This record gives sequence, structure tokens and C-alpha cells, in this order.
Amino acid sequence: MTEKLIPADAQLAAKRGFVRTTSQAYGTALAGGVSTAVILGVVTGEAPLVPLLITAGVTLVSPVIAGAASYFSILSRGIPGDYAPVE
Repeated sequence: MTEKLIPADAQLAAKRGFVRTTSQAYGTALAGGVSTAVILGVVTGEAPLVPLLITAGVTLVSPVIAGAASYFSILSRGIPGDYAPVE
């Protein structure tokens, strides 16, 4: 049997880090992202649509980037104590 380059425990911890970081980032981004006033402004024609679409795009993409950063950080530095398997 060949040895894996990245141990299974590290891969599992990295996946958990990705999910946790991504979900936390979405919670923050959606709570502080596009406000109701801006949405109402676009609907009534008082606010420009392009800046709203750019903001929405950043709000949807940036949490995934943060999750990927967490994933690769755990893979490169090792398993953090919170994600270490209980023995």
C-alpha cells in the first residue's frame, strides 16, 4: 500500500476548516452585505444597479475564498488543536 502525501486526518481537518470558515464568512457577509435600503433603492430606481451587483458578487464569492484559505492553511501547517482527532 502506498502512503498518501497528505494524511487522512489532515484532509478531514482541512475539510472541516473549509466548511466552518465558509459558513461563518457567509453569516458575516450576508448580515452586513447589501442592506434593505439599497435593495429598495434599486427596486424604486433610486440606486444604481451595477454597484449592487458587484457588491452581491463579492458577498457571494469572498466566503468561498476565505474557506479555501482555511483549507490550504490547515493542509500546509498541520491540524489545529480544535480539529485534532480524539485519541
